[in-house]
Amino acid sequence: MADESKAAVYVSWLTLKNSIEGLVQGIPNQIDRSTFPGLSGGVQSQLFAALKFLGLMDDDDKPTPELHALAVSDESKRKEKLKEIIQSRYASIFALDLMKATPQQVANKLGDEYGVSGDTKDKAMRFFLHAVQYVGIPISRFFKLPGAATSSNGGKSKRRTSNRTKTQQQDTEESDGSNAPLTSGTSRIVQLKSGGTLRLAASLDLFQLSPADRTFVFGLIDKLDAYEKEAAAEEDAK
Repeated sequence: MADESKAAVYVSWLTLKNSIEGLVQGIPNQIDRSTFPGLSGGVQSQLFAALKFLGLMDDDDKPTPELHALAVSDESKRKEKLKEIIQSRYASIFALDLMKATPQQVANKLGDEYGVSGDTKDKAMRFFLHAVQYVGIPISRFFKLPGAATSSNGGKSKRRTSNRTKTQQQDTEESDGSNAPLTSGTSRIVQLKSGGTLRLAASLDLFQLSPADRTFVFGLIDKLDAYEKEAAAEEDAK
């Protein structure tokens, strides 16, 4: 198997994005499986490989200065830092000139220089497209960006993701929404099926909530979890 520190990121984009946002409230001395208790073991392994590839976690499982610079509450600063990291770690792909490159060129480069193949390469491509879209890096018209809508019969629209395959593992089943308890000063971002995002933020003391408020708050969390799992299942079925 390829060196984890050299293999391109193939965990789902939402898993990485939500995990980084979850560290905004505080970064531990060591990144281990107890850091992300809401993720399955397999998804955690993919996430740790991603953190190492991006230079956010060292070989001793310690967070790097890059992670501290990335896990900040200001999303614009987070995007700016992530853009810098993506351009650095995928330098060979950016050397292709993304405004002129084709999907096949990028896929070949991922396979040749970034230690991924088969379904893993498809996942790596999906992650890369999501990442460049999020940080605002322009790419050529030959790519179908995640979340783009296209016309179908009857004038309806449906969401399509570049290089989607039916063999995609359900790595978002448990991971694209945090299962951690809601605590003071936390927030949750949900990717909507039709495009765009919804942010739910809370500043509260769980121990001071009335029974009715606890029912209401955790009911919202359950609905968000159910929505994300349904969206992930629909995405995998396409």
